[in-house]
Amino acid sequence: MPISGTDFEELVKPFFKTLFNEMGFTVIQVRKQNSGTQNGFDISILFLDGNEQKREIFIECKYYTTVALDWSEIFAKQIQLEASNHVPTAFIALSPLRNLSNIDHNIQAKATKMFRCPVEFWTPDKDIENMFALDEDVYKKVFNKAKCDVIVDKEKEVKRIKAMVDLLIQQKDILDYSNVIRIAESDKQPSEDQNLVTTLDEKLNAIFEDSDPNRISYHKTRADYKVYLESLVDVNSDLRQNILNWEENMRLKAARLTHNFVLDDTYTPQKFFHDFFIEAEKEILSFYKDWELKGDKDKLLHGLVFELAAQCPLDWRKNGAN
Repeated sequence: MPISGTDFEELVKPFFKTLFNEMGFTVIQVRKQNSGTQNGFDISILFLDGNEQKREIFIECKYYTTVALDWSEIFAKQIQLEASNHVPTAFIALSPLRNLSNIDHNIQAKATKMFRCPVEFWTPDKDIENMFALDEDVYKKVFNKAKCDVIVDKEKEVKRIKAMVDLLIQQKDILDYSNVIRIAESDKQPSEDQNLVTTLDEKLNAIFEDSDPNRISYHKTRADYKVYLESLVDVNSDLRQNILNWEENMRLKAARLTHNFVLDDTYTPQKFFHDFFIEAEKEILSFYKDWELKGDKDKLLHGLVFELAAQCPLDWRKNGAN
């Protein structure tokens, strides 16, 4: 016998409490919205993430069995949630039987940035049936079947859902600090050709002794910069592209500066190194002002300079040779 939308909400409340516990989160509260209350959600999950930081995810449940689910209905709920007193970590539209139609991706992307709240549509095309298969009784009721006909590796499925939740948390942090650049020290190495490291070493040979501790520092600064850019791919692609565009502009400046070796026989690698940093410092101030950015100017500056050196456009070796 098919269940109602209210029945569905009653089912998912304990289901998500159990699931979030299994994902390793400390669940503080899972509550169902009072009927008729227009706050843009049906279920909220308050929990502590892996860093013991309080988070709250809001879920709008749509148990549509026959009619299509139009994106505009979900967008209206996002607006209601934004107008409420709640501070969501993320918003999830949960629709196990129907995918969304008529999605305006442009408006959705702009709203996500404006509301600073990541949004996910957990629908059939996101393999949400596998998630409900974690609880056979819930699955049978949600999909109105006599038995659960989905075979799922429960450990892998819990990890998959946790990865989705972790990404939402990461996206929320990026949205909250979308204009703040934080380049942390990382043990991770960027995914790249080892020849780039060798090339940077060749450039450093022109201005530093082998034993100079700055060599290691500059390699590390560049690696942290690359890892930071990689981390922005899925969570803040706009900021990443802005940085890469700035890097391209600096690439052109580097090419012009190399002409000094041709124009001036007394021009030295040390002078080139000094001059380019002066130019880059001027440019980074404009870059931060144009995009209203904050944080880690020196790390970004040094990372970019040594990345250009590794890629070759920035070559302070006299006439391009040691």
